[in-house]
Amino acid sequence: MIILLLIGLCYGSWIVYLLHGWHAIPVTQVTAALPTQGISVVVAFRNEAHRLERLLRALAKQDYPASLLEVILVNDHSEDLFEPTLQAFSSFPFVLRVLSLGDGKFGKKQAIAYGVSQASHPWILTTDADCTAGATWAKAMMQHAEASGARFVFGPVAFETERSFLTDFQQIELFSLIGSGAALWQQGLPTMCNGANLLYKKTLVEHDPYALNRHLASGDDEFLMHQVYQQDHKAVSFAKNRETLVLTEPCFSWSVLYHQRKRWASKWGAYRMAHVQRIALGVFLANLVYVLLPLLAFKTPVLIPWIIGIYGFRWIMDGIFIHEITRFYNKPFNLVRYAEVATIYPWYVLISALAGRAGKYTWKGRKVS
Repeated sequence: MIILLLIGLCYGSWIVYLLHGWHAIPVTQVTAALPTQGISVVVAFRNEAHRLERLLRALAKQDYPASLLEVILVNDHSEDLFEPTLQAFSSFPFVLRVLSLGDGKFGKKQAIAYGVSQASHPWILTTDADCTAGATWAKAMMQHAEASGARFVFGPVAFETERSFLTDFQQIELFSLIGSGAALWQQGLPTMCNGANLLYKKTLVEHDPYALNRHLASGDDEFLMHQVYQQDHKAVSFAKNRETLVLTEPCFSWSVLYHQRKRWASKWGAYRMAHVQRIALGVFLANLVYVLLPLLAFKTPVLIPWIIGIYGFRWIMDGIFIHEITRFYNKPFNLVRYAEVATIYPWYVLISALAGRAGKYTWKGRKVS
């Protein structure tokens, strides 16, 4: 019972620590001031012709001077016909350039690096082909960079889709990850960010920041953030602002979700910052404990009320944290759906972590090892 109480106390303290970090992040506001610095929006895409129109329509509405913004799409050996979609945007209000990776080069990291090398402006804004954003997104990210003095800004990402258990599952998880990443950065422990919403100086990627992890399909975002933070702690900042929110598509099948999470987990062993490795290991062990608790209940029935209490305490603490994130971004929080997700989440984390160490997976029609 003492051990169970210690587990609950440690977990509760961790969530309080995250909540303190989240609330300590200042909220930035978008002003009417006209931008003065140029941005190149770089998007890597592969087999996503059906998504490009939605993305380009959102980018065409950006409240940014036409002379200070360009959009660079980098084709990573797509096997579909995307050209007809692009031809429909002959009157695109900003400079629109479409590049293609040459033979021998493939993957998102090389696509982003190539797009950055061809960029005309000093700032790079990255997102994904399945994303959309509000009209003030680019301006809000740039104003945050100017106000904070940061050279690497990461922003929030959420899903925009119809309600289902699968999509709600991903939405709850994503808000947990976005909130945790921001809170840990505020506490001086940068860990996670999302390449669907990054703004950084072009000079940060001129010297091949992915040299040590180019073999990994994932990590174009986090490895760069870690490298920048190691060089200058003040160079990294989180844009806590509703105007900086980017919306993306969820995985529409459990199979695709499995391969995506396997891709994410595959980079855990390549982290170079000690605190990132410790936090990743801590998250794994914490969820492993919750997976094993039913075995303890089976072996020692007298502890069942205590084990139920530990599960309930975790549900409450996680729910408080996630609700704080969803409330800030004006997103719904369904208590019943949250309880369903929280019940199976420890098993999901355990399977994803082990699968990420297991080897090959498939992503966007390409087998990756």
